[in-house]
Amino acid sequence: MRRFKVDGIKGDVAYLRGQEARHVLKVLRLRPGDEIVVFDGSGKEYLAVIEASSTQSVRLKVLEEITINRESPLKTILYMGLTNRLQKFELALQKATELGVTEIVPVICQRSAFGEKVKDWSGKLRRWNEIVLNASKQCGRAVIPPVKEPVRLSDISDNSDLKFVLWERGGKSFESFSDVTATSVSLLVGPEGGLDEKEVEFLKDKGFYVIHLGKRILRAETAAIVGLALVQYIWGDLK
Repeated sequence: MRRFKVDGIKGDVAYLRGQEARHVLKVLRLRPGDEIVVFDGSGKEYLAVIEASSTQSVRLKVLEEITINRESPLKTILYMGLTNRLQKFELALQKATELGVTEIVPVICQRSAFGEKVKDWSGKLRRWNEIVLNASKQCGRAVIPPVKEPVRLSDISDNSDLKFVLWERGGKSFESFSDVTATSVSLLVGPEGGLDEKEVEFLKDKGFYVIHLGKRILRAETAAIVGLALVQYIWGDLK
């Protein structure tokens, strides 16, 4: 059954607006009496029926709450270096959401030339959070991981149980940490061209462990996907 994001539920009434409403009315051509599944983005999901619609909104009657448990018990933060080809960055957003990431923080690194040019991130953030919303709908998540405003690598402050930076030029493997207990893990992935050695040394001073992903050099978006999958396998729910 199709899933849609609602802004909030009051009693047994909820509304779809904007793109969600247009998708129901114009693309799927659903009508009053049709049932759909809605979620509020904070973890709750409901069965609802369409009661009425206008050109901009759809009024729903909530029938019942659906009990689900699709979130990983592991809190994961992905610090993703801004790539100069945004399609790669956006692919990482989508797949990280599918892999259960809790939060995504874009990072302006030394080789993030694109990130240095942007003065106002509001438009990009709307698009990125929309990508994450659509990925959440597709994979069945009822919690939508936020995409935060980009930060400079030098401004990162993190208190996760384990913090890793992926680097193609050395470090340990994830297997070296498989006996360590953690309920929260942060993962930092650099942009195209990787991280500068000084950036890696800075992160080590911040408590990040340097990790490699084998002998082959992976693209930034591939490294993020593989890294998160391994983190979820060792400490999360991909078992």
